[in-house]
Amino acid sequence: MSPHTASRLRWLPNALTVARLLALPLIIWMLTQASGRTDALAAWTFAAVAITDFIDGRLARALHAETTFGRLADPFADRMLVAVGLIGLIALDRMGPVGPLVVLIRDAALVLGVVLMRNSGIDLRVDMAGKISSFLVMAAVGLALLSTAEWIDVVFWIAVILSVATFVNYVRLAAKALRGRGSSTQT
Repeated sequence: MSPHTASRLRWLPNALTVARLLALPLIIWMLTQASGRTDALAAWTFAAVAITDFIDGRLARALHAETTFGRLADPFADRMLVAVGLIGLIALDRMGPVGPLVVLIRDAALVLGVVLMRNSGIDLRVDMAGKISSFLVMAAVGLALLSTAEWIDVVFWIAVILSVATFVNYVRLAAKALRGRGSSTQT
């Protein structure tokens, strides 16, 4: 791709993130119209929207279009998509509330933690384990919206466990960064 073409497309990753946010009311509407414990249209729409997360990240790197907006809005859009899916699973009585609530609370704590850390001048980034965890949660939610197969529930609980493990790791990294910042200001 020529540098000129790349520079003209730099808006695309952020546009995909915004589109992901704009798709949330549609998914909510689909879930409220569902007549059973699953809904294929909502599941496939959820999957299509979730795929834009992968695409926008790849495009941002390929186009050298990584922005502060993207670094903040992209994970927020992901968390909101997952929240809509998890609340939908509870509302459809597809899953009990425990697993979805663990992920929702973990995500809320992470968003709050990232904001607090940024306000402290520390920028924590998503690591590979966090990306895998997010992918697995999104995949499990999409599959659970599609089917009641027991293996999907197993995948979902693996995703919940991995979410908790990555949360513990992020807390460890944040504490280390705060300690490092505290010791550097004392010298």
